[in-house]
Amino acid sequence: MGAMVGVALLGASVTNAFAADETLRSLAEERGRYIGAILNSEWFGGRIESQFEQIHKAQFNAVVAENEMKFDATEPSEGRFSYGNGDKMVKYAQQNGMRVRGHALAWHSQVPNWVNNYKGQKDKLFKVLKNHIENVVSHWKGQIAEWDVVNEAINDNNNHGWRSSGSVWFETLGADFLDSAFVWAHAADPDAELCYNDYAIEWGLGSGSKAGFVLEQVKRWKKNGIPITCVGTQTHIEISHETTPKNVRDFAKALAELGITLNITELDIGFPKGSANSLSAKDYQKQGHLYRQFMDVFLEEPNMGEFMIWGVTDAHSWLDGSQGKTQGLIYDKQYKPKPAYDSLIVSLKAHAPSEVVSPYSSNTPESSSSTDVSSSSSTITIKASMAPASLSMQVSGHTLLIAGTQSAMVDVFDMQGRPVFSAKCETGSIELKNVSEGLYVVRVRKGSASLTKRIAIK
Repeated sequence: MGAMVGVALLGASVTNAFAADETLRSLAEERGRYIGAILNSEWFGGRIESQFEQIHKAQFNAVVAENEMKFDATEPSEGRFSYGNGDKMVKYAQQNGMRVRGHALAWHSQVPNWVNNYKGQKDKLFKVLKNHIENVVSHWKGQIAEWDVVNEAINDNNNHGWRSSGSVWFETLGADFLDSAFVWAHAADPDAELCYNDYAIEWGLGSGSKAGFVLEQVKRWKKNGIPITCVGTQTHIEISHETTPKNVRDFAKALAELGITLNITELDIGFPKGSANSLSAKDYQKQGHLYRQFMDVFLEEPNMGEFMIWGVTDAHSWLDGSQGKTQGLIYDKQYKPKPAYDSLIVSLKAHAPSEVVSPYSSNTPESSSSTDVSSSSSTITIKASMAPASLSMQVSGHTLLIAGTQSAMVDVFDMQGRPVFSAKCETGSIELKNVSEGLYVVRVRKGSASLTKRIAIK
């Protein structure tokens, strides 16, 4: 209990250092990006605390339903569609100026039992899927910006291929159902963005990887004129999965070459289940570091537009019940912002609007020759700056090596933007004494020249 109170107070003290009108939403909107969170089933059922909606409207400008637009929710019996919950969310989004994601049209899970009656009947099952997609997408035409057309269609074997068992769609229709789903969705709403969405994409592009398989399928779809415009990486991870932000960056770059957007669609970063009572302030700082890295990647890759978190508060999360993880969201169970929230704010502020390219607008980055630093008693927000080519730095263990000058001021900040070390370097290198292992932002200043860089101390 003591650790949780400490974390809550830490989050409050840092957040209070930011301007009162600065939210995740306002900062994302200034940068032409969308940050969102689900509306969960408790919200749809009216079983949620008032703080949930207050925070949701203030902090997010994009929304997706946890379950209420899936196949079993929208067509619970054959040919009889149920749009009430989806309409409720769309109305909420319109009233609050939010972008809407539709999730999901074709998925092997949460399919109503009546669909299985047609297993093995290829012509009939094609008609069932086509009718569902046409009706659902047409109902919300022009109101839903982006659909997960196909969700989680890849197996979990070491050498990935399409999910050939446990999917009524693949077992009867084969891979043709994927191509057809995109074509039908595009015909129903030609202006909607159309995504393939899956988990474990964040594990990298290595041989036999799921991300590699997705990339090859996107190439095939593009070559064959299938109207796919985006890929969603769900990114349900644990705190130990420290390589995943780089993997997401690499995947974004690979998709950019194909003209495809990559969106983070279901992010949460959990701790092992059962650890909740033993987590320390340092553990929550580490969680914040990882959230920030994802936001850094998101803002720095021009073909990424949506950053969706699969929940708002740890009080209402699928992790404990379904995933063997816990405490994975950016607000704690008392609706207090965690260091993860602070980290997202700092990352957004560290990327000036002029430097962030949005796939949804024509803004282009402008070079900056100065360092924009706004400070308070507890935080400092750093904008990456342009420095002379001669000024560079690298880290070896706890030693920071500086090239291009012998004398410089060195400031080290944690991933929440708080200063942890400051000293004058007189010899071209400096020992970062008492700085723990982890990720940091270092700023080196020599006269009017300044260089800011993210480093890892190991």
